Amino acid sequence: MLSCNVQVLIFIIGFFGADHGLYVSVTNVKYAGNDTWEVSCRLFNTDLEDAIRDFSGESVSLRTDGDIKKSEALVASYIKAKVHFITQQGNELALKWVSGSAENDTVWSYFIVEGMSIDVVENSLLVELFSDQENVVAIEKNGEKRYLRFNTGVKRLQLE
Repeated sequence: MLSCNVQVLIFIIGFFGADHGLYVSVTNVKYAGNDTWEVSCRLFNTDLEDAIRDFSGESVSLRTDGDIKKSEALVASYIKAKVHFITQQGNELALKWVSGSAENDTVWSYFIVEGMSIDVVENSLLVELFSDQENVVAIEKNGEKRYLRFNTGVKRLQLE
């Protein structure tokens, strides 16, 4: 029933404004073939701005596509520090920045990952800011979807 919960969380994310009071990120991971995964991360812009400031010491605005373009190195660095995909052999698969976009009060960040399989996922986005932060990761390969839920107590999960 977790997939229903994820759908509710996604609806709530779209419903709340800048003073959202709900701390949720959504990361979609989809196998695109040829040992390539497409990754998209959705975060509230104000939360990501605060996280980048704490992480790098630099203040950024992430309200428009132009803002994101100017700050893409900082956005990518923060996400790469917090989201990891690991193979069964323990090798980390590198996140490669593709682009970012602003949508209402959220930021979408797009990456690719090259590797045949993902066996372990780590996600600690925004947990340093919010004790009740929830991070949902949806992984899709060959039409099969899996949902993982991360928070301050759960930052690493192994796929079965």
